[in-house]
Amino acid sequence: MPPKPSAKGAKKAAKTQKAGRTGDKKRRSKRKESYSVYIYRVLKQVHPDTGVSSKAMSIMNSFVNDVFERIAVEASRLAQ
Repeated sequence: MPPKPSAKGAKKAAKTQKAGRTGDKKRRSKRKESYSVYIYRVLKQVHPDTGVSSKAMSIMNSFVNDVFERIAVEASRLAQ
């Protein structure tokens, strides 16, 4: 007859079974691409003592996305 598992072993086994379930895991949100890191680096090169608010960073990110979109549209128009 095999030895009985101790109470600690039973708890440990129960924990590993709970962690193994796929339904219990939190779902990671999809990563959102942003230029905020690069905007911040350029800001620090130009004005080292100046910060930027999250709202201003959002506006700058929208601006960069808009400029790249316009460049892509113009490039596709010229390629035709």
